[in-house]
Amino acid sequence: MPEAVVETPATTALAGARMPEEDPAAWPPWARRLATVALALHIAAVAGGAMGVPPSSPLERRFADLFTWHHGLFDQGYAYRYYAEPPPTPVVVATLHRADGGPDESVRIPARESVGPPMRRQRQLALANALFAGTRAVHRDEEGEPHESWLARSYARHLGRTHPGTSSVTLRVQQHLMPAPDRVLDSMRESDGRFDLFDESLFTTPRWIGDFPCDGF
Repeated sequence: MPEAVVETPATTALAGARMPEEDPAAWPPWARRLATVALALHIAAVAGGAMGVPPSSPLERRFADLFTWHHGLFDQGYAYRYYAEPPPTPVVVATLHRADGGPDESVRIPARESVGPPMRRQRQLALANALFAGTRAVHRDEEGEPHESWLARSYARHLGRTHPGTSSVTLRVQQHLMPAPDRVLDSMRESDGRFDLFDESLFTTPRWIGDFPCDGF
């Protein structure tokens, strides 16, 4: 004889309860696994970039070389090493000439005081590095005339649009050098523990890139 099923309030509630619905916004398992692999590769690339900077062992350099494609894909410049070996910092100096004959305005990229998130200053560093690298070698056309940098032209166009009343823009680039440790220590002893990172002697002579009229902007 079959046993009778005794219903209680608890069993009735369980029978009527619905299984929780899956969140439609949740990632499927395959997407979560793919994101985990991508994050692991990125972390390994960042670590490898810093490890491969001299002084480093052959093993560390071989490990860093495995992620050359990663650094080239994102084109982060020196940022991929998180400044493990700080190079001289490229600086763009733009002189904005006023159409009304007023005083010239100087714009520095990167700015010494960057308002906003740190990533904004990082992007300014990347912009300056791109222009410095792109204009390092003078490109000439078939007739031997210097070839104007399209990137410099783009920078001048942006500055002309964001600074109304500008008639032309003169672009120059220079480098902000890293001071030697001995010089920093000597200066700090002579100036009560202070060192001026923006002393003019730490900057190379500005290199002229071009003069760009803003008539058509």
